[in-house]
Amino acid sequence: MKKQRNANRQTTPQPPHKKPDRQAVGLLLVLAAVTVVVLTVYRLLMKQPYFRIVMIAYMILATGFALAYVIYNRGFSRKGVTEEMLPAEWSEEQKTEFIEDGKRRLKQSRWMIVPIFAFLITFGVDALELFVFPFFRGLFS
Repeated sequence: MKKQRNANRQTTPQPPHKKPDRQAVGLLLVLAAVTVVVLTVYRLLMKQPYFRIVMIAYMILATGFALAYVIYNRGFSRKGVTEEMLPAEWSEEQKTEFIEDGKRRLKQSRWMIVPIFAFLITFGVDALELFVFPFFRGLFS
């Protein structure tokens, strides 16, 4: 009886295992390297008497990169746009140029993601050290 149930069970075909994209792996390594540098500089400068200025400067840099990314990509208003969504009075060339410009902007601004995430990871580590770790230390002391 059990064998019959298992025989009737349909299995979903598994997609073939893909190797990681070289560009993605390279981007991940660059992100790790930049994050280590940003975090190390942050930790070293936080020991100085002007640590508040360092924190504010890092926040301004992170905000600046994030705003630049959004503004350069025009608020992502061109992402997912198809030719049918564009005005009918536009020529095919204009529609194609509009769509390609959005794709080109996303690709060219890809590098801005690296410092944005590096700063976010740095702030996350700092928040863990300031709030989460002391909380758990307090539970066990």
